[in-house]
Amino acid sequence: MPTPVIAIDGEWYDLGDFYSKHPGGQKILNNFDGSDATDAFYSLHSESAIKQLKLMKPIESKRQIPEPKPIDVSFRALKDQLYADGWWERDAVEEAKLLIPIVSLIVWGTVYSYTYPLWSMVAIAIAMCQAGWLGHDMTHARNSPYNEAALTFVSGWINGFDRNWWSRKHNTHHVFTNHIGVDPDIDMMPAIFLWAPSKALDHHFRKWQHFYALPLYSLIYATWRFNSLEYAFRKNDRKTLLYKLLPGYVWLLCLPWIVSMGSILLGGWLVAVVVVQSHEAETMIDDEKPQSYVETQFISTIDIVCPDPITEFWFGGMQYQLTHHLFPTLPRYKYRKLQPVIEEWGRKNGLEYRKMGFASAMGQHMSHLRDNALKVCDENCQPSGWSVAALD
Repeated sequence: MPTPVIAIDGEWYDLGDFYSKHPGGQKILNNFDGSDATDAFYSLHSESAIKQLKLMKPIESKRQIPEPKPIDVSFRALKDQLYADGWWERDAVEEAKLLIPIVSLIVWGTVYSYTYPLWSMVAIAIAMCQAGWLGHDMTHARNSPYNEAALTFVSGWINGFDRNWWSRKHNTHHVFTNHIGVDPDIDMMPAIFLWAPSKALDHHFRKWQHFYALPLYSLIYATWRFNSLEYAFRKNDRKTLLYKLLPGYVWLLCLPWIVSMGSILLGGWLVAVVVVQSHEAETMIDDEKPQSYVETQFISTIDIVCPDPITEFWFGGMQYQLTHHLFPTLPRYKYRKLQPVIEEWGRKNGLEYRKMGFASAMGQHMSHLRDNALKVCDENCQPSGWSVAALD
């Protein structure tokens, strides 16, 4: 079976033996077959991966290399300038400021779990929420040994997430944002319907989804924990199971059950309410092939304007979602300063950097769910389950 051939920097590359070894999985490479992956490649890969690409020999092909659009050329020039200006340099002090509150809440909640179980549940839930955002940033970090080391505690022990599972799922979401049939984050049927389903996928409770969605969102962390365990078992990844996941479950078993279960549900709900706002009511792309990377992010992503310090803390940098999607490996504590730069660049290039207030974004999301709860079935709807293929 021929392996995918992709274009990067104006050259065709046959992935050959690397195809089966790609850390991000094979599905994402299949979708880029015959397409330009330049911006997607540089958005996610480390310096060592880029050097590895440079060692590969381009192939000759009769296929015409896709010509980059003017907007893509401008975006590449912008990113080169930002790199030269030092935006990707990480600050250990800033990252310690994000980690200390998490550790403090975990310690307090654990020590007082039997004395004040409800307050402990809330404290640990907030810590789990913030550990989710910090673990997200650490997993995206490149060329940072201390982020790699801390990730086991932040993402594995606290939240029970398998880094390999999460990377495959999340990186596919980044480069195929809102692509129906590819983006795992929008593959939620038959629980949540973001568009009209076929009759085979439909369910009678769809008409109530705008009522049950908010309480259902509390299951997101429990679901991600299950998916992480299932993936690690399926891959027979004993190192992850024993050293990166098991210690966290031992800790949870030492707490009162209401603290353990309640913190997972509340922490998951706090995260879910954030993550559903930036993409799910935006443009859906019914195409499994990539479009212009920068244009895709602008049409499928919206920022949330946090009106106060509490929501600014709660959202953990995800309120600057478009800036993050354009530059996933950028440290999250630099999003706020970079956002005006991206807005100005967008204006000059005819792209709107869209932002919406917290209440308005949540209202738009619920309206989107209500509208799709009432739509007639569409027999052209993509079958669900493609998110599983992204993990193979």
